[in-house]
Amino acid sequence: MLQIKNLTIKDLKNHILIENFNYSLGNNDKVGIIGEEGNGKSTLLKAIKDKILIEDYTVIEGDIVTDFQNIAYFEQHIHPKWKDVQLYEYLLKKDVEDEIEPHQYNELLAYEKMCQRLFLPGDFIQRNQCVGSLSGGEKVKLQLLKLMHEPMDLLLLDEPTNDLDMETLKWLEQFIKSLTIPVMFISHDETLLEECADVLIHLEQLNKKTKAKANIYRGKYSTYVEERYQKREKELQIAHKEKQEYMKKKIRLNDQMNAVHDALNDTVRNPGQARLLKKKMKNIKALERRFDTESYSHVDSVEEAIDVYFPPCGLPATKVILDTMIKDIQIENKVLIYDVPLQIYGKDKIVITGNNGCGKSVLMKQIYQLLQSRQDIRLCYMPQNYADLFHPDDTPVSFLSEEGDWEEITMVRELLGRMKFTRDEMEHCVHELSEGQKAKLYLIQAIKKKSNVLLLDEPTRNLSPLTNPTIRRILSTFDGCIIAVSHDRKLIQEVFHRQYCIQEKHIQIKEIK
Repeated sequence: MLQIKNLTIKDLKNHILIENFNYSLGNNDKVGIIGEEGNGKSTLLKAIKDKILIEDYTVIEGDIVTDFQNIAYFEQHIHPKWKDVQLYEYLLKKDVEDEIEPHQYNELLAYEKMCQRLFLPGDFIQRNQCVGSLSGGEKVKLQLLKLMHEPMDLLLLDEPTNDLDMETLKWLEQFIKSLTIPVMFISHDETLLEECADVLIHLEQLNKKTKAKANIYRGKYSTYVEERYQKREKELQIAHKEKQEYMKKKIRLNDQMNAVHDALNDTVRNPGQARLLKKKMKNIKALERRFDTESYSHVDSVEEAIDVYFPPCGLPATKVILDTMIKDIQIENKVLIYDVPLQIYGKDKIVITGNNGCGKSVLMKQIYQLLQSRQDIRLCYMPQNYADLFHPDDTPVSFLSEEGDWEEITMVRELLGRMKFTRDEMEHCVHELSEGQKAKLYLIQAIKKKSNVLLLDEPTRNLSPLTNPTIRRILSTFDGCIIAVSHDRKLIQEVFHRQYCIQEKHIQIKEIK
């Protein structure tokens, strides 16, 4: 049993993330938690796991009542304290400082069997390798290995799909559906939400993040999105019609007021007529006050309604972006990919796919090195680790503009506003922003620079599923060249023309229909 009663969570700046939230979890509910970045999704999961996890950065009111004895919790990231720990040690220890008892080594056999289910090599956990050296997807799989070995009455998953390859994504879908316990999960993967969630909790920050709202919906994700869209369109139509009627009445009222005012000016020698006109003016002003109070319906502004696009870049289809063969792609003297053919032209949209740890991001870095000094193209690169290109003191405004160039700063602020950054967020240290907001900075940078070649490593993995359709539309209409790493199935299908699939250390090139 889990009951959430009148839960309100504020950050230390008194900004409300969740307000008066009530929810009772069903025994077999599979709950998808959605919302834009920074809206309190991870904070809610942590509060359910243990309020202590959020006490240092939030103020909590209300109750979370549960009788679950074993709440399994998948964190969004492995804590940095584990980075120098061997893989088997991470699996066998509860804390970094723990000593491994001799009998615990017997558990490794069970872990090795589980590796097959997660498409990991049989020797994975026996490798002489530290946690910090793993790829993003391998870290996620390592966390899942440890989680699956724990007893659980309730499973909480904070973005388990980040960086996972397609095979493991499909396995995760089946795993969640097969569980006979309740599951609450945060995900940006629309396919996972559609396949697994039978309840949705949508955490919103409306009207430029001045109003917190939580919607609970029982049903399919796609149905929720469609019903929400239709409801909003209807509200907008009603508000528009009411505003038009309001303006017509306002004009008529102003005309009456002006007519009485003019008549008053003409009654200097007729006191009786003046008294009647003053009384009429008083009635009109009373009507005006009541009229302004009633006004017309106003629709809350939603966060996912971002309003950005790429300007035409004019890159010819015949423009050679890359025409080379890379002999091999290596990391730490280990060959990941042999004989990489790169014949890429101006309008190509290419996605690189493959299992976790096969070298996709390493290949992207190699492509970046080949292109970054080119003067005949305008390149924008979004690395897998967003922090790679940020300076420690960067704010969104300073990252995107030259200091002292007020015209450029004004343009940057406008772009940030259209990407739904608040004024405060524009001046936050970049490292304090959510991962989704950091991803948006790279997209804004590409728009601002009028880039015609985009290198994007997992561009949608941290963006809200409600924002992703807009991002897909923006990228699909981009008339330049895109080379990207992605496991986002909808993004691949709607944006890209060709797939570079890494299999058994070689590239298989496929056309996407």
